[in-house]
Amino acid sequence: MRIDSAFNAGVQGFQRAENMADSASNQIAQLGTSNGSKVQVTDELVNLKVAEIQSGAAAKVIQTAGDMMGTLIDIRV
Repeated sequence: MRIDSAFNAGVQGFQRAENMADSASNQIAQLGTSNGSKVQVTDELVNLKVAEIQSGAAAKVIQTAGDMMGTLIDIRV
């Protein structure tokens, strides 16, 4: 696997987590409106937690790709 593709996968995972958190928070914010009756608070809170875990995993992928790049740069032939 190429390092740049691992880094890109991490960035894409982080963006998906950000979108999920944004969507869930928007749903929770609608609780006080007329559309709020359709919102399942527990589902949206679970989605926020999933987004948190997903962003943490994506950050680890990005960190690992960076560490791999640093290791490759440090190798002397």
